[in-house]
Amino acid sequence: MDPDEVPQELVRELSDGEKRLRSIYERRDGLNDQAKVVRELRDDLQNKRKAILEQLRATRDKRSALIEEMKAARARRDLYTERARALLGFKRKKEGAVKDPYEDIVVLEKDLNELEHRYQTMPLSMGKERELVSQIEEKRKRMNELRGKGEVFQTHRTELLSKEEEIEELRRLSDEEHKKVRELMEKLDDLQKEIDSVTPSLDHLRNEADKKHQEYLELRQQADSYHKKSLELREKVVQLRGERDRLKRDARALMDEQNKAVNEALDNGEKLEDAADKAVEMLLKKGKVSL
Repeated sequence: MDPDEVPQELVRELSDGEKRLRSIYERRDGLNDQAKVVRELRDDLQNKRKAILEQLRATRDKRSALIEEMKAARARRDLYTERARALLGFKRKKEGAVKDPYEDIVVLEKDLNELEHRYQTMPLSMGKERELVSQIEEKRKRMNELRGKGEVFQTHRTELLSKEEEIEELRRLSDEEHKKVRELMEKLDDLQKEIDSVTPSLDHLRNEADKKHQEYLELRQQADSYHKKSLELREKVVQLRGERDRLKRDARALMDEQNKAVNEALDNGEKLEDAADKAVEMLLKKGKVSL
């Protein structure tokens, strides 16, 4: 038997096993390559979604800051409005508290001038003169009182004017804060529109990434299944290769033993025939005769 010869059945079984193993390797590697591509597509979708989320997070932070700014402006506006209303109520109460004596002074001054003119130009009896003097003195006393009230009224009027100026300033500040509130609300609306515009993209990217992830898992599962099959078949192929190699070693060992016996017989002519008989007997035991 040729040392390189092995049973054809073993050869075919080993060849078929190696072909199947290569096919399984190719299928497994192909699935792993597909899984790698799908994984990269999934990661790309996730990275795009992550970038949008980062941008959205910055937009939401900006929106939150604007909301706080708007709350502060609204609080200041309401405070200015409330203070203006309080001062307006105070002013209205004060307006009727002190009467303007101007008209009374004018009337009284006219009466006093007429009385003094009568006293100086008309002949009067002693009784009429005393009565006229008494009226003049009474009018002058009343005039002094009214002039005193005029000073009080002017002070009061100055205070009311000051309150009115303060009210106008508070109204101006309230209007400014109200304008800020409106401007901030417009900015918030713009930011909300920006947030709403990217929400569908986020949902789409998440759904597509989920699909790719599921596809990746399925491909990996298939690849793992082929890998498991390859391990089982490889073990069998290794066993067949071991059997093939063992048969070759046994054949080589037998040939080496035959050659050794022949060489020894050639060295000793008397033992040549005996060596030939032993070689035939050994071959017969192995089931092969080749002479």
